[in-house]
Amino acid sequence: MKKIGVAIAAIAVLALGSIAIYGQTISSEYVPADDEIALHIQMDTEEDAGLLIYDYCANGREYSGGISNADRSMLKRDEELIVVWNQQALNNPSDTVDLSIRFRIITEYVDPNYENIYPEEMTRYLDAVSWDAHLGESYFMTITGDKTNGYTAALIQ
Repeated sequence: MKKIGVAIAAIAVLALGSIAIYGQTISSEYVPADDEIALHIQMDTEEDAGLLIYDYCANGREYSGGISNADRSMLKRDEELIVVWNQQALNNPSDTVDLSIRFRIITEYVDPNYENIYPEEMTRYLDAVSWDAHLGESYFMTITGDKTNGYTAALIQ
């Protein structure tokens, strides 16, 4: 009985903590639906990255997700990535979301995992970026830098 309870708890943590383990690669022409928020992430880094992990907080609730290529190739240093959240996934009843996101770049490719735990020697942390996001809107962010000097994420206003 105890094993079943642990298994159920593990499944609940995975479902809540990893709403979007893999990001979506969608055309830059993507227009979010009325119940979605689209975040366009332009990579402008000195080298390719293995994974892009993002820990985010939406109206006080914490989540985690990430982007990797299904073919295990590196994310290109000049690639545009798009993350789409819908109102239900954000557990948000209003049309505005207090959103904060902190990226982690995993410098080498490793197989993604639901816990989003990766070797520290390959992990580069970026400062968090916060803003009031509105459903039905697209937001644009650029990530610059390199694995030696660090990376920066900036929301383009």
